[in-house]
Amino acid sequence: MRIGIFGGTFNPVHFGHTRAAGSVLKDACLDKIIFVPSYMPPHKGLDYNIPGGKRLEAVRLAIAGNSSFEASSFEIQAKGTSYSIRTIEYFAELYRTTPYFIIGQDAFNEIMSWYQAEKLFTVAHFIVMSRPGCSRADLKEIMGNFAQEFIKTPSGYINRFGKEISFIDVEPNAISSSNIRGLIRAGRPITGLVPEAVEKYINKERMYL
Repeated sequence: MRIGIFGGTFNPVHFGHTRAAGSVLKDACLDKIIFVPSYMPPHKGLDYNIPGGKRLEAVRLAIAGNSSFEASSFEIQAKGTSYSIRTIEYFAELYRTTPYFIIGQDAFNEIMSWYQAEKLFTVAHFIVMSRPGCSRADLKEIMGNFAQEFIKTPSGYINRFGKEISFIDVEPNAISSSNIRGLIRAGRPITGLVPEAVEKYINKERMYL
């Protein structure tokens, strides 16, 4: 199977996440995308300290009814800092395949600061999604000398391990989790920014207040 891993805090999950995942599923011909909410991200704080279980439940509600999407509790159950290398290795072993790690261009531009960054490109393919206002830098600008490990392909790059970096343009949207949190805090509606079931769950749990 062609498995995509889509990680993030999902704080909260919104239509921008699900629509981008749908585009990647189609354009990269994936069989399944697994949403993996982080327990504690290594590169940024977790606003409002919403427990992982609640963020995971919101993701489950957001993707309900889409058989090509799945939510995983792996990082939340593992606790501690959520390092992507561990998540990738877990799903690679579980599905006996090389997963496709889905990441935004903004995060990819900082990839060499990640834990065991070079090893990431020996265990997974990368799908890099476009982000509004974020340019697609030359690979050498991002990786320095490590970029020599890759050769150009029509869709991106490939290294000697056969691991690919592909770039996919997704429809730009102005939805952000931080904006949604601000609206909730201000007592304003978030209808149309998140699935209805997610909005009801957030209200029921009084999240982000």
